[in-house]
Parts: sequence; C-alpha cells; structure tokens
Amino acid sequence: MPDSRSEASSAAARPDQFTLPDSLIAYLAGERSPPLALMQLLLHCGSVTACEQLLEAAGAHGSSVQVVQRQGLEELRHLLASRREQCLSLEPLLQAELPGDDGGQDSVSAWAQFFDAAVAQAAPASVALYSLGDPELLDAATGEVLDYFTEQGLLGPRRRILQIGCGIGRFEAVLAPLVAEAHGIDISPGMINAARQRCAGLANVHLACCSGRDLAPFADFSLDMVYAVDSFPYLHESGGALLETHFAESARVLTRGGDLLILNFSYRNDPEQDSREINRLATRHGFKVLVDGVQPFRLWDGRVWHLRLA
Repeated sequence: MPDSRSEASSAAARPDQFTLPDSLIAYLAGERSPPLALMQLLLHCGSVTACEQLLEAAGAHGSSVQVVQRQGLEELRHLLASRREQCLSLEPLLQAELPGDDGGQDSVSAWAQFFDAAVAQAAPASVALYSLGDPELLDAATGEVLDYFTEQGLLGPRRRILQIGCGIGRFEAVLAPLVAEAHGIDISPGMINAARQRCAGLANVHLACCSGRDLAPFADFSLDMVYAVDSFPYLHESGGALLETHFAESARVLTRGGDLLILNFSYRNDPEQDSREINRLATRHGFKVLVDGVQPFRLWDGRVWHLRLA
C-alpha cells in the first residue's frame, strides 16, 4: 500500500502534478455530504495527518479549483479541525485489516471478531464511520432513515419488524415507540451488548446474537418488515450462498405483503450490477421490487431497495 502521507506532501510541493481523489471530486460536485466526504478521504489517506496534507495540497492545486470548490475545501478543513480528536481516535479503524473473503461461516466469524473490536474502539463509528465518531452526527443520519421509513408508510402500531445486523441498536431505540415489536440480530456479541444498553427499558425491543447464516429464531409469517442498514454488503462479501439464504429466509418469516428493505447491497460501487442481482433474487424468492436503488439521504450515500412479498 502506498504511503498516502508522502503522496500528499509531494503533491503539496508540486500542485501542478496533483490529482484530486475521486471522493473529493464527487464532494466538490455536490454529490457527497461533508461528513461522508471526510470519512472517504480519511479512508483514502489512512490517517488524520495525511488527510490534512491532502486537503492542503488540494487547496494549492491552482486555477483548476474554482471559488466554490475552494469554499468546499475550506469547509472540509474546518470540519476536520473541529473534530480532530474524534478523528484521531478512529485511526485504528481506518488502518484495520478487513477480514478476507474466504466464504461461508469462516468469513462470518471473522467479521464478528472485527466488529467486536470496532465497537469496543468507537461505538458510533463502528456502525457508521461517516459519523466521525460523533453521536450527534449518528443521530442525524439515523433520523434520515427513520423519516424515510415514515414517508413510505412502513411503520405502525401493529407492525413487527426485524433488523438484520442491528449493531448498537440505534434504530431499535428510535423505532420502538412506532411499532409493536422491534427485533434486532447481530453476529457480534459486542454489538448486541451495546444495543442492550442503549435499549434498556424498552419492553418491545428484542435483541439477540445470531449465527449470521439464517433467520432460524423467527417463525414463518411472524414479521411484517425485515430491513438491513449497511449489513448486506458483508453478506455479499461472504458469498452468494448467504445472500440466497437471507432472501429465502426473509420470504419465509414475512407475512404476505411484507416488506424487505435493503439499504446498501454491496461495496463494489456498481449500482446497476447490484440492481440486476437483487432483481434476480427477488424474482426467485417471490418478491416484487418497488424501489430500485434510490439514494434519498443527505448525510449518507446509501442506496435503498424496497421489495414486497407477493
């Protein structure tokens, strides 16, 4: 892996040879929120210092950076400066080695260990790195998803819902007053412990560690909605068999007309391929695709697929 800090320093000295990272170009074009853009730059650089150097180099890029773009760069520099200590605390996550794709249960176990370590390091960032470790930013991003669910008529006092990959329970905590039952499962014991602390006292919230292989704890036709916020990419990384199983299991546990919401399907950055794969799986397992990969959020670039069981 190249040393991004050295690259940024060299670029600052030779602005005519500096190439803006794709994530920064997207941000300057208005396609990324500042927190999301900063998270992507931190991942690109691997450290706060290297990110600061990259932003300095971008500012020295010369006439190709227009006034409005300079204002955008200044906003990012200010955001990083105002949250520098929080971002420094995220460096172990930025530099962590991700589990390899060895498929099946071995891969699931590796991800469980990864998320156990991540939640112990920084709970908000472990479920949404674009929160930059800031609980207020995480709450705002959670609120955007809640608003979307409400606008789509997915909530109600009789609804029984399940989140696959509930993390620290941020959605269960806000959805509990709006549904009959809010279930959450996760492969990480550390995540479930954090979720139970967050949701303590909420009688209609039910949280449990799971195998990551199926939805076996849930009876046939027992749920009105199954949803996954940024957890399907890890199923995708772990192999097609797990994806197939989770579509089949979702169809099994949902009532007729039940909803399956997938917020992000993969991290391969190919939404057209994601849509083709989801549509194939949906057809195979009796779902109709109602929403096909829209991006309705401001703080997060997650794509939404809304499927309904025929």
